[in-house]
Amino acid sequence: MIHAACAIGFSLLLGTAAAQAPVISFQSQSLSGLSAPVDIISANDGSDRMFIVQQGGIVRLWNRATGVAPGVFMNIGPSGLNLIASGGEQGLLSMAFHPDYDGTTNRYFFLYFTNTGGNVEVARFETTSGDPNTVNTSSYLSLLIIPHPGQTNHNGGKLNFGPDGYLYFATGDGGGGNDPSNNAQNGNSLLGKMMRIDINGTSSYGAYSVPPANPFVGSSTVDPRIYALGLRNPFRWSFDRANGNMWIGDVGQSAREEIDFRPAGSTAGINYGWRCYEGTIPTPGVTACTPPGAIPPIYEYINPTQGRAVTGGYVYRGAQFPAFRGYYIAADYVSANIFILWPNGSGGWNSSVQAGSQNIAGFGEAEDGTLYAVGNDAVFRIVATGGTVLPVRMLSFTVRKLSGQNELKWTTGYEENTARFHIEYSFDGRVFSRAGAVAAGRGLSGGSYSYLHTSSLAGGIYYRLAIEAEDGSIQYSSILHVLGDKDNGKIYPTLIRDNNLILSTPVAASLLQLINGAGSIVFEKRLTNSPGALTITLPSLPKGVYIVKVVMKDDVLMEKIILE
Repeated sequence: MIHAACAIGFSLLLGTAAAQAPVISFQSQSLSGLSAPVDIISANDGSDRMFIVQQGGIVRLWNRATGVAPGVFMNIGPSGLNLIASGGEQGLLSMAFHPDYDGTTNRYFFLYFTNTGGNVEVARFETTSGDPNTVNTSSYLSLLIIPHPGQTNHNGGKLNFGPDGYLYFATGDGGGGNDPSNNAQNGNSLLGKMMRIDINGTSSYGAYSVPPANPFVGSSTVDPRIYALGLRNPFRWSFDRANGNMWIGDVGQSAREEIDFRPAGSTAGINYGWRCYEGTIPTPGVTACTPPGAIPPIYEYINPTQGRAVTGGYVYRGAQFPAFRGYYIAADYVSANIFILWPNGSGGWNSSVQAGSQNIAGFGEAEDGTLYAVGNDAVFRIVATGGTVLPVRMLSFTVRKLSGQNELKWTTGYEENTARFHIEYSFDGRVFSRAGAVAAGRGLSGGSYSYLHTSSLAGGIYYRLAIEAEDGSIQYSSILHVLGDKDNGKIYPTLIRDNNLILSTPVAASLLQLINGAGSIVFEKRLTNSPGALTITLPSLPKGVYIVKVVMKDDVLMEKIILE
């Protein structure tokens, strides 16, 4: 006969050890002649070139592959095209290449700057046909100008293309204490916002269009180009290249600096709270208010105790420092402190604050995921020493016996660095073979998986998961046992080091007792499980030999175990 649902389900302890962030240092690159660099980006065209954006209007080209010192790629400053106002928080602030840029059929790139009128401008250029190391200056096309009257600060400043191919950019609130014009909450103002436009389309706006899925399309109170509201001065922000999650470093006023996070797919229509909130607190000096749907930051630090101006960074996705993968790094421009964030596996975040030595104005990724930072007229490579690789966090692992098949199911609470799950089986619990693999979804909140293993054997089968990380390392789950047709149950392991005992029975069990060497019952648990198996966590008991007694309807199962 084939037993009814023979299921094994329990929480695994795999990966529950607390991760520890690596120690970060900044390795200066041998690049001379830089002046006020604020951004560093890659063209992502396979050339391994990096573009260093300088506030005064010059973009320098650095070829990492050849090591050639950075030359001038373009100049929109006073000695060049004279397109910008510069000084203080104004100037050329960032750059981004078209997602399809290849230097030949697509030569577009985009700049974000404060123009000679002090307004925020997004413009498009092309590299020279036949020479991707120079710019066709006559290709200049102004896409969008956002009026920025009255103040010269709080300009925002970062362009990023999203996984959807649209161009995103974050604007400041227009300056002044407490956002005096309430721009950040005003749906008719493009200041204090995250914006999203389609640069492949055209519309009444000109050489771009509004993505039809933008959250405020059709609204009578919010401009359709707005993607999210309530930002103060999001000078630097990024997408996680592995999953599209959005990270924003929003510079605070006088009480809090904040880091905002939204998982991919839940970033549209968000209100980040300014000017009603500075970080998680009501903004001092502002009449109490609560914007509809406002969300708090995931991390904040006190201004001025730990710093005065957050520089948002990136989640590390490079290969050189495996123990750094999945960690987010930011810095404070004034205090030079470094802030590292990573998931705690329960929906929240852990953090580490490290003393730094550089005034970082911006971070950037090379094509291979190497992280760089710019500041103090220099370019630095981010170096991570020590730390703990972020592990997979397993929540459950079950197996159910069907006719001719065994159904395995498992769930994770965190799998940031997980590549795939290999399903392994054994007939003796010692030598395992692989039956197949399931790719990991690598979601921040984990995922749910299933796998059917065809088996017509009457005997019992053991299963485990070989969990492969992106660096190729393997972790193993606990071993599960599917009962054979003649099995009356199983208690395992017999040598217990983590207080977890697994019980597998072909019929429902009603009672489990743990008996010490003197014959006394030291632990008892009523059971109402269906036929199958479960994990029972034993209390802390003295090391030694014990007897486990399990009462079933018409049988009693007993096993000797050793607690270590």
